[in-house]
Amino acid sequence: MDTTSKLPPPPTHPVCAIVLVNWFGAEDIAQAARAAQLDAPQARIIVVDNSANAAEHQRLHALLGQHAPGTQLLDAGANLGFGRACNLAFASTAAPFVFFVNPDVRLQRGCTAALVQALQADAGLAAVAPRQFLDSRCQWYMPPAWLPTAVRAWVHEHALRDACAWQRLGRAVRAENLRLWTARAPVPQRALSGGALMLRRSALAPGEEPFDARFFMYYEDSDLSLRLRRSGQRLAVVPAARAIHAWRNLPHKDGLMRAGGQVYFDKHWPAGAAGTPGPWLARASALAATTPDFDPPFTVHAGARIDIPPAWQGGWLLELSPSPLLQPCIGLIAAGAQALVPREVLQAFGPAQVHGRLSALETGPGGAAVRLGAAQPLLLRQVPAQEQAQVPG
Repeated sequence: MDTTSKLPPPPTHPVCAIVLVNWFGAEDIAQAARAAQLDAPQARIIVVDNSANAAEHQRLHALLGQHAPGTQLLDAGANLGFGRACNLAFASTAAPFVFFVNPDVRLQRGCTAALVQALQADAGLAAVAPRQFLDSRCQWYMPPAWLPTAVRAWVHEHALRDACAWQRLGRAVRAENLRLWTARAPVPQRALSGGALMLRRSALAPGEEPFDARFFMYYEDSDLSLRLRRSGQRLAVVPAARAIHAWRNLPHKDGLMRAGGQVYFDKHWPAGAAGTPGPWLARASALAATTPDFDPPFTVHAGARIDIPPAWQGGWLLELSPSPLLQPCIGLIAAGAQALVPREVLQAFGPAQVHGRLSALETGPGGAAVRLGAAQPLLLRQVPAQEQAQVPG
């Protein structure tokens, strides 16, 4: 394991360290490190290179020297996966707060400082995350992270096969999304996404690593969130901290997510002595083996603009998701006669269908309280390549 030492040395005693993991993505890492440096000049930035490739490592070193001088570069010597690489960086710094950031995340000015301030102000917070946006204009909100449980696995399968369950889940998800997206103060969360998560070092037991090494990629953040909550500590999203997360719905993620999910459920909801899963996972598996017989009443919209009913034009919420359960989903809160879905947003979904829901927003006395009114389901088609130039970006 080699530590590259030719880059200028980082600050001696940083309050926060920012961690990035590279796997053949030198340009993205360099840009992410540059954004982090502009956001938090006094933070120590650590990049762990999982590529195990001399040419990639040299290229990464050169790009970091050009765009983010002062970055510390660690060569993992192998593809350790996300969690183990983060653990390597965590062990290399004594900073009291460590901020794990994905290569496709761009921290906005003031993000790191707002997260550090939230942790310093509330000793009961173990970890915090910024409010994240999908698009460069910071208009489309990313969803809150969800905490996988055995019961929730069954609820999702059941909702795909029962109209009433689908509606109940939809109302709960919308309310949870809106609570986060309209908040002005830190919002308690059941889980935080590892895409942008700041961890208090003292929240872990002595010698404990942030991420379980059994997870290669995906669900390691769910595991960390569950461990912290079970130890009596709290998690929150800090609205004053903002980041752009250029999420993409890529097919190759499916296998990695299934593998991570298997490790997660085996760890926290293990099979019984006879090798049989617990009751909720058994019910979920039995449902998953059947064909969904519930077809949500989507209407088809044939373009990138959506007409808003006149009665709703004072305020509305538009949610989009690759899942018919609309979880997870991104959201736009706006007013007006039309909703525009930019090319940048549609392209994030890849080839998948885009399921949507348009809801009226209602405000209480003085406009202080925001709640959801009537809702209308949607199904947006993907815009063919030859038409994409006609869709505003």
